[in-house]
Amino acid sequence: ISSMVDNLNAEIVLGTVTNMREGCRWLSYTYLYTRMRKNPLAYGITWNAVNDDPSLSLARRDIVTNAARTLHECKMTVFDQKSGNFYITELGRVASLYYLKHASISLYNEKLHPHMSEADIIEMISLSSEFENINVREDEVGELGDLAMHGCPIEVRGGPENSHGKVSILLQCFVSRARFDSFALTMDAAYIADNAPRICRALFELCLKRGWCSMADSLLNLCKALEHRCWSYEHSLRQFSEILRPDILYKLENKNLTVPRLQDMSSHEIGSILRRPAIGSVVKKAIDTIPQLDLSVKLHPITRSVLQISLTIAPLFTWDSRVHRGALKWWIWVEDQSNEHIYHSEVWMMTRKVYEEGTHTLAFTIPIFEPLPPQYYIRVISDEWIGSEAFLEASFRNLILPERHPAHTQLLDLDPLPLQALQNPGYESLYRGKFTHFNPIQTQVFHTLYHTDKNVLLGAPTGSGKTICSELAIFRAFDEHPGKKIVYIAPLKALVNERVKDWRRGLCKRLNRKLVELTGDFTPDIQSLLAADLIISTPEKWDGVSRSWSSRSYVKQTLL
Repeated sequence: ISSMVDNLNAEIVLGTVTNMREGCRWLSYTYLYTRMRKNPLAYGITWNAVNDDPSLSLARRDIVTNAARTLHECKMTVFDQKSGNFYITELGRVASLYYLKHASISLYNEKLHPHMSEADIIEMISLSSEFENINVREDEVGELGDLAMHGCPIEVRGGPENSHGKVSILLQCFVSRARFDSFALTMDAAYIADNAPRICRALFELCLKRGWCSMADSLLNLCKALEHRCWSYEHSLRQFSEILRPDILYKLENKNLTVPRLQDMSSHEIGSILRRPAIGSVVKKAIDTIPQLDLSVKLHPITRSVLQISLTIAPLFTWDSRVHRGALKWWIWVEDQSNEHIYHSEVWMMTRKVYEEGTHTLAFTIPIFEPLPPQYYIRVISDEWIGSEAFLEASFRNLILPERHPAHTQLLDLDPLPLQALQNPGYESLYRGKFTHFNPIQTQVFHTLYHTDKNVLLGAPTGSGKTICSELAIFRAFDEHPGKKIVYIAPLKALVNERVKDWRRGLCKRLNRKLVELTGDFTPDIQSLLAADLIISTPEKWDGVSRSWSSRSYVKQTLL
């Protein structure tokens, strides 16, 4: 029963349990329910309760209710006690994905903040309930003290006498590749090394979703340090420990041969400075395979509050399938360092095919606020490689925003236009007997729709004559652009059918125009589409058709 909270959260995230009734039914399928029926006293259920409720429905409901309340308190699930419904939260999804216990999530809710040092992060990870079985033995205190002094570059909170201090020491010593004299410490360090990267990945994803740029960067660096056993401040070539000996790596660090310096040197120069001519080509090849990127950006304001970013990425390294395997995973995010917030984040996969294409362009939108900040920063960080990061400043200094427009156009006090304003007897005959003058909205938009080819966005209440406004634009297309096609999109099939019947009786019959219906229920042949002047469709159908516009001539002929 102690694991019921985490198991229920997994079922809620999976979607198999969405309310109390489904939770009670799910519990009846488990082996726990079988044990409860066989030995109810072990679970606090009396035999009288069993006789009154043989299916243990009340006991099951109590168990699920208590677990759901605990999840609600931990913010892992939203539990509506009136309706009995469960709603997934981002915290619950991450906990289920990375197998985190609810006690750890409760701890993170209390201690996780946007600004934390590395010592604070490691202390928080060390306090996780996943390490509650790690205890300090009396004969380990001395060795733990020595390890804390020589193998821990980050402050150890708690000291070697406490269990979370021991976890912090073993975690740092694992990354530093320190040696353990005690076999028990070796096994504890192996257990910590198996679980810490998973916890760190979960915390990174939580901070990324919350938009905490500094914490997301620190946690991603810690994740890679745990996975490669290499601190972020150490030389990036330590990731090639299988082909480069420790003495070579020591010389590289001792001589301050950073990656940018090595990139500017030839293999012969590297071999000479290391006094190992044969190793120069090996080091040079390793340097060339470290993933590096070149970034360029274009900014396109859509509105005064929405900015489109076109990010062009070009690889600056040599692809090696033995090193890079099938693909490289990159995190892309846009941050405002003044507010410590991430406005956009996404994952980008670089495959061998993408690498061979040379450049790749990504487009996404972010919010902007007035007054404009000086700049946003775009970061592209490798998910696996230490030291593989590209950084670009997107300056707003010369950014020109669109003009401010009022939310709506004021309706002017105009004299209604008569039907004779159409100056076409055929068009006038369509409305003769229905009305003699256009209404105020139709009068105000008449000139733009009937005498110009400008784009128009018209929003007006139901029954205000928007269909007649669309017909004015259709008349303009018939007169000025003969041979072109007009597409009318209605949100529902019922509205499509209504418009088809109305226009076939009136507009198409009197003006000798051809109309076709394009919906999921009716798909005309290609000859009918090519001969049609008017196409009436639903959004879903036209979206599917227009996606292949380059191979469909009738889509290319669409004007309106």
